[in-house]
Amino acid sequence: MLECFLPKAEGLYNSAIFSSDGSVLVGRVFNEGMGYQALLVDEDKQVAFLLGSKKDESLYSVKDCNGSYVAVGHSGERSLILVYERSSGSMRSFVGPKGILWQVDCKYAVGGLEGKRWHLLIVDVKSRRAKALSARENIYAYSLARIDGGYVMVGRVGYEGNYDSFVLWTDTSMKPLKSIRSKWMENDYLRYTNGVWAVGRIELGGDSEGFVVNLTNLKSLVYRRQGFDYFRHMEGGFIWGEGEDKSHIRKALLVHDTYGLLLGEGFSAVRFYDGKSNTAYGYVYMGAWAYALRLRRGYEKGDLKYKVEGKSLKWGVLKLRPRGSLLNFTELNLPNSMVSYSWKDCKELY
Repeated sequence: MLECFLPKAEGLYNSAIFSSDGSVLVGRVFNEGMGYQALLVDEDKQVAFLLGSKKDESLYSVKDCNGSYVAVGHSGERSLILVYERSSGSMRSFVGPKGILWQVDCKYAVGGLEGKRWHLLIVDVKSRRAKALSARENIYAYSLARIDGGYVMVGRVGYEGNYDSFVLWTDTSMKPLKSIRSKWMENDYLRYTNGVWAVGRIELGGDSEGFVVNLTNLKSLVYRRQGFDYFRHMEGGFIWGEGEDKSHIRKALLVHDTYGLLLGEGFSAVRFYDGKSNTAYGYVYMGAWAYALRLRRGYEKGDLKYKVEGKSLKWGVLKLRPRGSLLNFTELNLPNSMVSYSWKDCKELY
């Protein structure tokens, strides 16, 4: 059953959940007259917090670090770190350079630093100091994962309309060890990694297909069918994301084996699957408004049939160089307010 998030306050529209860790969820919601505000939901306490002012804030990733939850995203044009102390309910926020942070673990966060072009941004969460790595083109990381001996991160590199996937391996202090990029003639990029696999999308003849890469041997799989597909998350043999239906409307997508299942009535997507709670999160449009959605995992065989093909891609060396000196995050008194909420069967909203 798809459930929709309903804040119990006037003027709150177009919510989305982008990530969770157990019972703490993060995303954003549109507050009439205020723009988008970051959203943090504590399911155990049954309370939601709206954070920010008129700058447009959003949180894209959250991690439980021994009871202190670290979330990242952006505040206006600046990168953002939020620390939520669950026991006391207190929050501290820190803004960094112009850019965005897409994912965090308890030690590092990754994303992009915006300048004349985008640079890869890596933040030490504890010291709140960041470094940037540059390529000759735009580059930013969407996801990182801890592996033996260090980290691996994935994202995209290139210019608008001509992006390539990249993979970067580092040591435990985020010193680059090896970096590569795909040399596919059309767009492709990787959106999420668990350290062993990475998923994203690849264009074949202008059609976007689900893309899976084994990071151990770089063997690639393409999930092909007619229509747009975009893989955003992978765990336990299940792939989550979004895909087009026969009317060319993108809907939340669940893929298992070679079959896919589309969910939701209007435009929708799954952005994250939380293995702790066996719940997928994202958003769904119901009429004129968007609602954050959650889906408790139960699986029925979908009616989409994929042709899974091994794709032999050429990977080339990606040259990265340090950009400038270390960058600092400074504490910011980010306004916050508390609202109650409920979850409701999305079918009851239409």
